[in-house]
Amino acid sequence: MRLIKFVLCASLLVFLFAGLESGVFAADHKLTLAYLPVKGTLYVEVTETYAKKVAEATNGRVEIVLNDSLIKGTLLAQSVRDNRVQMSTILAGYYSATNPEFGLAQLPGLMNNLEEFEKVFYGFWREDMNRILAEKYNCHVLVWGLFAPQSLISIKPIKKVSDFDGKKIRVHNIETATLVSAIGSKPTPMAASEVLPALQRGIIDGVFTSSAWAYGQAFYSVASNVAMWPISTILPFPIVINQDEWQKLPKELQDKMADAGRKLEQASFADYLNKMKDLPQKWASKGVDFYMVPDSEAKILFKPEYIRPVYSSFFERAEKAGLGGRSYVERAEGFLDKNLGY
Repeated sequence: MRLIKFVLCASLLVFLFAGLESGVFAADHKLTLAYLPVKGTLYVEVTETYAKKVAEATNGRVEIVLNDSLIKGTLLAQSVRDNRVQMSTILAGYYSATNPEFGLAQLPGLMNNLEEFEKVFYGFWREDMNRILAEKYNCHVLVWGLFAPQSLISIKPIKKVSDFDGKKIRVHNIETATLVSAIGSKPTPMAASEVLPALQRGIIDGVFTSSAWAYGQAFYSVASNVAMWPISTILPFPIVINQDEWQKLPKELQDKMADAGRKLEQASFADYLNKMKDLPQKWASKGVDFYMVPDSEAKILFKPEYIRPVYSSFFERAEKAGLGGRSYVERAEGFLDKNLGY
């Protein structure tokens, strides 16, 4: 009889440990995270990886349930603020019209590569965006990720500034919209889900977007040209949680979630360039002309007559928002040893 009891107890322990490992038992805290199903992007990769890392770090006590159908991209921050969902992965660029600070990386000529981006991001910008998300959207930031380099996918080649003339270009932020307007194009905002059919039907001639997202969405099936213009080159996105929901979590779990976020952010930034190096070959394998815009053409793009309207618009919006836009740009320039003079 004692042997039977021992065997039963041992079996129960094995079952319990197996349940913890496999997630059979219900989590203490279940959090719904809304995000966009943009296949093949670092946005989705970081989101899905963070959910897994949190489950591992908390031994299954916190479960992040990913939902890719709840909220439109332009309403992700508001959905967390209003607690429609507990968490979301936000597209920060969507909010630059009302929060000018969010548009800093979208200013042409300011941050043109990962090294410059990190100097400004960790110098002061990350902290500023965290504060704004907390104050205006009741969001606590858990981790930041990076989109793949922004590229121009088009039906016809757009390799020179003069090629933009008269083209209808889909944009996703006000800074890029102002720039493409200055060089003769018609900026055309639209939801991400509408872009591919719009290209196919000729409603737009091209789109500025994450090169990884465009590849994952098979844009090569309708567009045969990808040009890497230095416009909004690297853009960040945060994973956030409603602050009230965050405060409900025990300190022990908060620490583990925060630590998982720090480690994932460090790893994502460190591996960013390595993940991006295969993109040209991937596009080329689909018969796409992948074109790196030369510095000589970038210099034309960055002429004062094209760039000044972008900075003027930024300064005007910043003033309305109570932000010293010029001093904000100068603060970034200080970390980069630059003086753009706009």
